[in-house]
Amino acid sequence: MFSLKWFNTPSIGTTEKSPRKLEGPIMNMPDLVMRKIMENVDFTTMLKLRKVCHSFRNFIDETKLDNDLARVNINVTPSAIYAILNFVSSSREFVYLYYIRYGKSCLFKIREGGIEEAKLIKNQDFVDAFFNDFGFILRNQSKPLKNMNIDKLSYTPNHYDQDLKTTYSINEWCTGTRQLKDTFDAGKHLREINKKYALQPTDDKFHDRFDCILKSRVSPIPIKNLEMRVLRPSYFLNMIRLIDMNQLRGIEISKAYEENDDEDGKQLVLNEIVELDVFKRIQILNIGNFKVTVPLELFLHIPDLTLSISTLTIEDVLLIKKNMLTSSTEKFRGVYYDRIEDKDTVHNTLGHANLHDSYLQGNILCWYFKLPESDQALEIRNYGKRFWFTWTNALWIPKNDVVY
Repeated sequence: MFSLKWFNTPSIGTTEKSPRKLEGPIMNMPDLVMRKIMENVDFTTMLKLRKVCHSFRNFIDETKLDNDLARVNINVTPSAIYAILNFVSSSREFVYLYYIRYGKSCLFKIREGGIEEAKLIKNQDFVDAFFNDFGFILRNQSKPLKNMNIDKLSYTPNHYDQDLKTTYSINEWCTGTRQLKDTFDAGKHLREINKKYALQPTDDKFHDRFDCILKSRVSPIPIKNLEMRVLRPSYFLNMIRLIDMNQLRGIEISKAYEENDDEDGKQLVLNEIVELDVFKRIQILNIGNFKVTVPLELFLHIPDLTLSISTLTIEDVLLIKKNMLTSSTEKFRGVYYDRIEDKDTVHNTLGHANLHDSYLQGNILCWYFKLPESDQALEIRNYGKRFWFTWTNALWIPKNDVVY
């Protein structure tokens, strides 16, 4: 790790203080030397250097250093943000970031390699604290991210566990005016101060900050695969327009759970996705918990497709079957449905169904359609409330099953 003694950087294990004046002619070094220094520091050190002085912050933010970031996983809860950053460089590999609401302040922990450091950031909201650290990466990212995952969790009693364990391990900053004896005591303490918070306000602020940073970029951010669990379709639609459509190849979008979801019974629709510029280019699309009501043929150019509809018809099934059999590029089709129109007609039209029993999935109906002069067969599966269309090797089909 690059030594920080030269820079008199305040310890990350203390509450934040105004940084002392930088000593030495470090900022007078040529850009090439500064770049070499930055390329060989870990992420923890990079965060510290940005807080040493404005000159360091400006150099890091404006030079757009290659950080070799490959994957980002962000988990948002009503009172915490957890992030895992996966780098491919030798000086940085996995970095774990924790930002937890603590009154009007933020408990922060960073874990990189075998080192953990923590501090209490006074009088700063945890969402702001997260983007103050992560924002410069979003602004400067030039190489395509292989994967960006943004997940959300509303609180239920069991969802406090991660926050509790994390908070209790942050150098006991959550002790307040008294010493907390164990994790249970820390859990009770955290529930008392955070029980009033819901996911919606946190999620609103999170996406406002995220989108604002992406809009400030000179060019759209390059991401190859985007996975999002969101409360509202608008969060996804606003963000997707800020991503480089020439790079994006895969989209997985699903609905984050809210406590009143089971009560209101509303079904959110995501038809707007077909209007996006990137829609004709993507190779993978997985839409979960959101319904689509536009014609299915609009989606059939996508090789790997999973979506959800309200009512499945025989016309839908035959359309997908024909699409798979007439195009060798189509890899998979998955359709979730609430109800199937005239189920007997659907099954009879496909022909004799092979019945398979699965411990996890129950009874599965299977149909096989072998391609002429090929070892490949189209396999159609129906179980639960889903139809799966995929390719299989004809040699793997049970010998007693009917093959068309």
